[in-house]
Amino acid sequence: MTHGEQHVYHLALRDLHSQAGAVFGLAQGWSLPMHYGDAEAEHAALRSHAGILDRSHRSRFLVTGTDALDVLRAVFAGHVEDLEEGRAMRTVALDDTGNIRDLVLIARTGGIAYLVTGEAAQRFETLARLESAVQADWDATIGDRTETTCMIGLGGPAAQDFARQHLSEGLPARLDLLHTTTFEFHGFRTLAMRTSDTGEDGFELMVAPAVAQHIIETLRAAGIRRGAFTGRNVHGGARAVDAFDAKADALAALAAAGAPIQTLQIVAGGPAWFHPGRSGTIQLGPQNVFGHFGELHPRGDLTLAIRQDQMRSALQTLEARMDATVGTRMRESGSIDFGAAPDADGEGG
Repeated sequence: MTHGEQHVYHLALRDLHSQAGAVFGLAQGWSLPMHYGDAEAEHAALRSHAGILDRSHRSRFLVTGTDALDVLRAVFAGHVEDLEEGRAMRTVALDDTGNIRDLVLIARTGGIAYLVTGEAAQRFETLARLESAVQADWDATIGDRTETTCMIGLGGPAAQDFARQHLSEGLPARLDLLHTTTFEFHGFRTLAMRTSDTGEDGFELMVAPAVAQHIIETLRAAGIRRGAFTGRNVHGGARAVDAFDAKADALAALAAAGAPIQTLQIVAGGPAWFHPGRSGTIQLGPQNVFGHFGELHPRGDLTLAIRQDQMRSALQTLEARMDATVGTRMRESGSIDFGAAPDADGEGG
């Protein structure tokens, strides 16, 4: 099926979503559930309880072989060589001018085996870059598993409890943030990653379509709501972002910089110029603050007596610094304060 001249991809579990009352829309070349009749309630459930997300539109590549690491280093930024088995990291693919082309999660699932998941809209560009990075005498294989597997997300404050009770009793106990492992779900092998790009705690499970349906049905029977499509596209339009997106971006940036995110604390609230109910502080104890995230106070100019031109100048300076280092601009609708984050040499900025 096509949409104009664009090919439209469909989820393997589309029929299951349709039976649940999904309203579909086109996003990043895929027909995806936008909501199931009550978008606000579904969003609230994810923030306060738990939600199920079908993330199968995201690209999934298996990179294997004794030269797999060299392939990844040729395509992605960051210290991929430091990635230990059973660990995952967030990073980016950059073009020759330093612009971000894809936002990815790389998980080392075995000694010479890696899983790369990225933006749906960048799937074929990233696949081509990976394939072109393989030299003639290298031992490396690139496998596209986007259409033959499913990626199911379980996110929200209660995600860990539901995973323990209904997926695997041992899974939460041994899986820290940005760790990955395999476990048995009703006799089927399942790859689990402790991560979430919704800003909440969560898991992403890569499984065969039949197993994915069983997982969704199991979690639905336990009382978890389905969640709407929440993805963002670095090269296209996206939904409005909120403080949870800022939180997810901040943690992803710190993870890419090598910060000890497993031991970081997230505390509600931030400086006075942030919205009191839509902001937070990232810290290692009360005396070691990494930074703040969230939305600016809607009346920040009155609260702090800061003129608009001063605020605009500060944001332009921050954007210029970010352009010089990562080649992309911060979203206008989000705000991340890295004023206390360490520099590359470990000293404060």
